[in-house]
Amino acid sequence: MNNQNKAKKTMGYLIILFVLLTAIYIVDEIASNITATMQPYVIIDLFDIPGGSVLSEEYASAVGVFTAISMVSYVFMLIAPFYKALADKFGRKPFLILNTAIMAVGMLICMIAPNYIIYIIGVLVITFVRSNDMQVMYIIETAPDKHRAKLCNLTKAIGLFSVSLIGLFRQMFYTDEDPGSWRMVFLIPAVFGIAVAIICMPIVKETPVFLKKKADKEAGIAAEEVKEDNETVIEAKDGKSRGGVINAFKYIFKDKQVRKIMIAAMAFALVTGITSYYATVLEASESNGMITDSMISTVLVIFPFVNGIFTLLCGFLSDALGRKKACFVFSAIAMLGLIMFVAGTWLGWSEIIIGIGWGMFIGTLWSITDTLVLVMPSEATPTDMRASVLGVMSLLLSAGMAISVIIFTVAMNVFGTGMLGVVALCICIPLTIIACILLAKVKETRGNDLNAG
Repeated sequence: MNNQNKAKKTMGYLIILFVLLTAIYIVDEIASNITATMQPYVIIDLFDIPGGSVLSEEYASAVGVFTAISMVSYVFMLIAPFYKALADKFGRKPFLILNTAIMAVGMLICMIAPNYIIYIIGVLVITFVRSNDMQVMYIIETAPDKHRAKLCNLTKAIGLFSVSLIGLFRQMFYTDEDPGSWRMVFLIPAVFGIAVAIICMPIVKETPVFLKKKADKEAGIAAEEVKEDNETVIEAKDGKSRGGVINAFKYIFKDKQVRKIMIAAMAFALVTGITSYYATVLEASESNGMITDSMISTVLVIFPFVNGIFTLLCGFLSDALGRKKACFVFSAIAMLGLIMFVAGTWLGWSEIIIGIGWGMFIGTLWSITDTLVLVMPSEATPTDMRASVLGVMSLLLSAGMAISVIIFTVAMNVFGTGMLGVVALCICIPLTIIACILLAKVKETRGNDLNAG
């Protein structure tokens, strides 16, 4: 009876935990998407673009300035792996809660920013903790092995569905007559993020994998105590933690499997730059008379649901086919989705086709990066180095994404905002083919025992 009660109590906690992790994912996904979605309106307001036209030279120039300052700010991302590595020492829980609170604060900073410099600081704050994805590590170290990817993608899918709220808040609060009305779109997500962080404090417990590793390490040290000349000598087989950023870098570049994963991830990262400018592509299409503002609003509501559905499907495919094969399938779907999105905005197709295309593209693209930066490295790395390795992998992904953003910003200034979608196809399709060739050299990690190392 006691065992039954204990099992019920454990199951009850796991259900509550996954509900809270899903709520954290909602905060994460909204924070991750809101700055890109609202970017055109922020630039029009903070740079005082004449006529509010995204096709103007002033807008393209402002995007260049915006991006240049953002790139300088990315220097601060160098400390992100050191921050994430602290989870190997102090545990996962403190950073799960802290990251959620910081994302909420970042959205508040964006909301009240009097100029683009302060706004970029808010974006940087969000970006700094967004890449940590501590909720993913929680799921990876808590979920049953055979359901690991499914639960990761299920919680993320629900979080992605919530991104449609950005489109809803845009409809509720933003008007062309008041350029500063974009600020109110940030308010509700920021308040929700703070509330979730507070609720998690007394409820969430440390992950069992981390606790086991900590207990095993302490037991190993105790077992190595020997007496010599009436003095106690402590000898630990693994007395020094292998965690830390420097060790993580060494591990990534020394271990053939993790190194190959990293190279493939960097190649896919170069495709991601267009995700920062999809709202600009939509606004340019409106300025060219191909779509209307109401169609844009519909796209912003539709694509998060399609994104969530494909993200969920990706989890099942990843567990069923294996990580590698699933990524090949994801790549094909991503390119099909991008073609639908670009062709739809260029030729004035239905907003449903445009929204579905964009949802397909980002749902599968981010599933690939999650697989290569979070899931596969987690399944190929020892527990006491896992958070450190994931921190470095996230930094490398951020570096690749920053390079990609620069490429698309330059392309926008060279070819014009109206050609951005077509340029995206010319850049993304060849890069995806190259990334898949690199991925073919990686060994499968599905089924690896996370407690083995």
